[in-house]
Amino acid sequence: MAETYIISIGDLPSRKIRKRVKSFLQDADVAVVADDGQKFGVVLEKNQLVITPDEL
Repeated sequence: MAETYIISIGDLPSRKIRKRVKSFLQDADVAVVADDGQKFGVVLEKNQLVITPDEL
């Protein structure tokens, strides 16, 4: 089952971390690999981190 996770940037604990995340995700392809090997794409949309499963 494909699920999309949305995390508000404001939920991150500090301004420094929020700035780092925004600059890291800016104009880059970012992926997260779960412990079970599933891959997720991460994008920044409207001040939110949107995490969606990569489809093969």
